[in-house]
Amino acid sequence: MKALVQDRLGPPLDVVELREVPAPRPGPGEALVRIVAAGIHPGDFFFTQGQYPEAKRPVLPGQVVGNHGVGRVVETGGRADLAPGMLVAFSAGRVWAEFAAIDARSLIPLPDDYPVERAAQLMPAITARDVLTASEVGPGQWLAVTAGHSLVSGLVIQMARRRGVRVLAIVRRRIEGRDLTALGAEAVIALADLEIPLAEAVRAATGGQGLSGVVDAVGGEVLTQLLEALGFKGRAVVVGAYDLRPFQAGALKVLMDLQEIRSYVYRYFFDPPAPGDADYLASVLAELADPEIEVRIAGRWTLEDHRQALEGATFRPEGGKHVLVFED
Repeated sequence: MKALVQDRLGPPLDVVELREVPAPRPGPGEALVRIVAAGIHPGDFFFTQGQYPEAKRPVLPGQVVGNHGVGRVVETGGRADLAPGMLVAFSAGRVWAEFAAIDARSLIPLPDDYPVERAAQLMPAITARDVLTASEVGPGQWLAVTAGHSLVSGLVIQMARRRGVRVLAIVRRRIEGRDLTALGAEAVIALADLEIPLAEAVRAATGGQGLSGVVDAVGGEVLTQLLEALGFKGRAVVVGAYDLRPFQAGALKVLMDLQEIRSYVYRYFFDPPAPGDADYLASVLAELADPEIEVRIAGRWTLEDHRQALEGATFRPEGGKHVLVFED
């Protein structure tokens, strides 16, 4: 089968290549899935560079890459509620390929007519729902969301406003044709336009109210400034690290304001969905399928065109998601 493979660590554009490899043979408890679509996500870049925890690092050489996808079941792996031909989503690894052998417990059944390109963004939608919940920001309170043009942040903005949360979106720069206030952000701060410290700009944008929560995908000085603007019992949820430089937090302020700084890793990163997650997953899938929720897709690519897909995801991530598509 055709697959995208890496033999050494590095950014995807440097190490990923298209290759013919043996099709997988599922082991006990594994389902065989024919891949229909796979999104390209920041975690894929962490993976190819060996930045994941030890248990999730590439096995080199010959590692098939890609973490999240959508496909159709070929063999069920003994799972009673699956059937050949069923559409499923999954976070499993080795999915930038025509077929994948996947722990059957990891498969999330989808309605047969579920929009495939949206299904390929299920993991970002789960992340957005989870980090919004973890922030514990309530109606009428302010939530700052960084990397505002990213898909996860865009989903957080939309989900938050639906729940009455006031959203302050923070972006590197404004992009013509992208209006985050249309998504639900009440205010937008572009770092490239700032002439005062970000913490001061946040206080001004919130009318002096300050922040009850932060969802941050940047780190570094941006997170340092947002923690300075975080209020009493505020919670900062770290979901990404575009800036690898350290951030700073005043221990006395964190202590006396009863603040929390939390990390978030995708909930099914280590463990498959539990049976009790069915209602939660149905709720996320329903919200993701809602046509009023914007899911910006920047490009659809075959495996042969993977370099264009990786270039777009690397150099123009704010333009939307790039999806590898296969015949369905």
